[in-house]
Amino acid sequence: MATHFEAAVPFFSFPLTTEIIMDPPRPRPDCPLVVAYGLGVNSTAMLVEFAKRGIVPDMILFADTGGEKPETYAYLPVIESYLKEVKFPPVVTVRYEPKWAAYHTLEGQCLHTGTLPSIAYGGRSCAAKYKRQPQDKMITAAFPPAELVARGKRVVRAIGFDAGEGRRTYAGVVKAVGLDAGESHRLTWAKPDPDAQERKPSREAWLDAHFFTYWYALRDWGMDRAACERSIRAAGLPVPVKSACWFCPASKKKEIVWLREHHPDLLERALALEANAQPNLTSVVGLGRSFSWSEFLTDLDDTPLFPCP
Repeated sequence: MATHFEAAVPFFSFPLTTEIIMDPPRPRPDCPLVVAYGLGVNSTAMLVEFAKRGIVPDMILFADTGGEKPETYAYLPVIESYLKEVKFPPVVTVRYEPKWAAYHTLEGQCLHTGTLPSIAYGGRSCAAKYKRQPQDKMITAAFPPAELVARGKRVVRAIGFDAGEGRRTYAGVVKAVGLDAGESHRLTWAKPDPDAQERKPSREAWLDAHFFTYWYALRDWGMDRAACERSIRAAGLPVPVKSACWFCPASKKKEIVWLREHHPDLLERALALEANAQPNLTSVVGLGRSFSWSEFLTDLDDTPLFPCP
């Protein structure tokens, strides 16, 4: 079945460069490097640039929410072939593992609770629950925090932008974040908490303070999204589609139309998820936050005169 990759680009031509690149030094080169890989443009370019620079990660993790686009899942064997060629470790897929919940995916959670993904309400718990926590579990099992911290070490953690955590700055295990040079506005988002010192920190906060340090690699290299795409093509790889859940409330209107054109079955599931949450919505209108996907598509069919913004 045809995919929506750039078909003209050969899938199995992976030239290895001998180009010498002068960059700011990698943070904590004596510490383990873990890549949080989103199977999107930024994190793929970051892996390619690591290979060009001779930076070999110890672990590459993909956190599967269960709601990625089919093209994203189809890209996994493509990048696996490239990683084998450049002698990188394979991608390890991690998932949310509930103890008691009746669901295993973000879609299942939304249908079970009659809600939308938390980003629709201005939150980030969907990324924390389905992306960060499964990766943290794998990392801390491989590199026990107590042992590593006792030796004065940090895990160098390279994070692709789809984990949703590139808006913060952290200290500890060094995380290389797949933000490009045009995304400086996403570096920080957490507001200071004046009462934080009076409470026992959460495990996540403890890891951020003592175990993780985030490395904004693409920004260090001055790479914007166009540069990321050029890097991927130069490595003989097709450029992946944007990595995001097919029912993500952050989707642009043209992306909703794209979903209808390419995956009408997934669009129907997204509309069912929205309809299921409608009786409980008070602060937002629908999956589009300020608009419902269903009404947008109905209006679009009624007035097909202008391209979507």
